[in-house]
Amino acid sequence: MNASSRLSKRNIIFREASLPLSFAIIILLGLLLVVLGILLFPVNLGLLPFSPDGQLGLLLVLNALQMMALGNTPLGQFKRSWIMVLIGIGFASMGIISCIVPGILTFIIQYLLGLLNIGGGVIFLATGFLPTYRAIQNPPPELISSVPVYKKMLTTQTVLNIVSIMFGITMLLPGLVSGFIISGIVIINGILLFMLVRILQRVS
Repeated sequence: MNASSRLSKRNIIFREASLPLSFAIIILLGLLLVVLGILLFPVNLGLLPFSPDGQLGLLLVLNALQMMALGNTPLGQFKRSWIMVLIGIGFASMGIISCIVPGILTFIIQYLLGLLNIGGGVIFLATGFLPTYRAIQNPPPELISSVPVYKKMLTTQTVLNIVSIMFGITMLLPGLVSGFIISGIVIINGILLFMLVRILQRVS
């Protein structure tokens, strides 16, 4: 390999990444969910110790980062205002306390995450699905070539929100399904987030 080739590869590695912050946070959340889902299988078999408080706290902190940095919440996209920053700080504080001092906020965070996931999924299916579907069925001329990509995006978002509702239900009703099913739901949720980022990159 000559010097110019090595220099070119080095520039690719060290040059500024073109990945938007919003996509980076989604990838981080997807990675967390996939790793968590994989680890839950040996946890359910009793092969690994597990801290539910750490899991819930970390999920809440990541949601707080999205709120503070992007105004993005499980219930939808909002303006990045001071109220969103303050709510994000509150959520992050609860998540950090849950990770450090187990048992104090377990049920509060569990039900909060459950309600947020169910609410976000229901809101999208109730208000976002039909308008997007109609727009795909009757696209403007300049977007006709992009219709297949938008169809994939709508399908991915729909499945993702259904899975989020299922995850929220397991948070509100612990013990309703087996831990192995929850593991599968968490992994699917993470994979769908990766797929969504890939599709959004093609749309943007």
